[in-house]
Amino acid sequence: MNKTFTALAIGLSATAATAQNHSAMAIFGVLDADLAHYKLNGVSKTLVGSSGHLPSLVGLRGTEDLGGGYTAGFWLESTLLNDTGGGLGAGGAFSFNRRSTVGLATPWGEIRMGRENALTFWNHIVYDPFNGSGPGSALNTTIGTGGNGAASANPPVSTSVGNGLSYLWGYAPNGQSYLGKGFFGHVMHAFAETPAGAPAVGRYTGARVGYAQEQFHGTVAYAVSRGPGAYGAPAGLRYKEFNLGASYDFGSARVMAHGGFNETDVADTRYTHWGVGAVFRVGTGTIPVSYRRVRRDNAAGSGAQQIAIGYVHNLSKRTAVYTAISRLENRGRDTFTFRGGNGGTSGLAGGGSGTGYDIGIKHFF
Repeated sequence: MNKTFTALAIGLSATAATAQNHSAMAIFGVLDADLAHYKLNGVSKTLVGSSGHLPSLVGLRGTEDLGGGYTAGFWLESTLLNDTGGGLGAGGAFSFNRRSTVGLATPWGEIRMGRENALTFWNHIVYDPFNGSGPGSALNTTIGTGGNGAASANPPVSTSVGNGLSYLWGYAPNGQSYLGKGFFGHVMHAFAETPAGAPAVGRYTGARVGYAQEQFHGTVAYAVSRGPGAYGAPAGLRYKEFNLGASYDFGSARVMAHGGFNETDVADTRYTHWGVGAVFRVGTGTIPVSYRRVRRDNAAGSGAQQIAIGYVHNLSKRTAVYTAISRLENRGRDTFTFRGGNGGTSGLAGGGSGTGYDIGIKHFF
């Protein structure tokens, strides 16, 4: 698989080099590796991970200027588990699970089709000083694998959505969709592609709007999706997710806040979460800090809280070393755990209280 992927990349690079002058293609990625130790509810684990500060990934993207303000583009992006050399496909194979889109940008916005991040997912990352990765990840409490995971009020399509049709306004053509410029918006509908009369499992409809400039940005997102049956409800159960966030750069530090909820139509499945954080600039490095809280709408007041701090030292524009430590505490017998990026970090069963810490290196290419 690695040889096949390399051959594909070389072939596409050669094709791009002989294309028209107004066409461009790039190979890009992130390699991130950390040595981490987690202890939760009396059980500990030490591991080498692939997403201590940023999720490791590899991708291909290309654009072609069609003239008249029109641009065609494609984007293929795969999770990279560089600790094992594999991906998240069957048997550890590479798959473009993170994004696989083709689109057309016009003076009136961009249309894309394919698989990309859920609109409600981006706010969990953009307003997290730890980028949704490592011991301090906001995903531990917002879409963790414990009480707020896929078996609870969090929709199965909480991170990525396939079979989607999107319209974007205010974004760079064929760019990332985490932040636009000025006022921006993104709407998406994903088709369940189930037979007529069958539950529409996998259907997703969402919108995200915001405003961004050099110092301030803020966004709000909402989505409704259909998932498999749970809590005694049949397949096609409706999941709802709402979140918002804002950030302001004071120069010496960027501060941020983030909150929202997710729920189903079944009683006592609503989770409300919020968090605050900052990234302080110190010399050639940064110090990320955050505090997060989540509460379930039940008689026990189940939920969790997490506090985290780290340090990132930039060796160059593309390479940095880092460390982080966090404390996660469950309440009301809830089962949140350390999740992080790339689909899982600790692998420990949720519950109780514990600590996670790591040291690692990341490199962009």
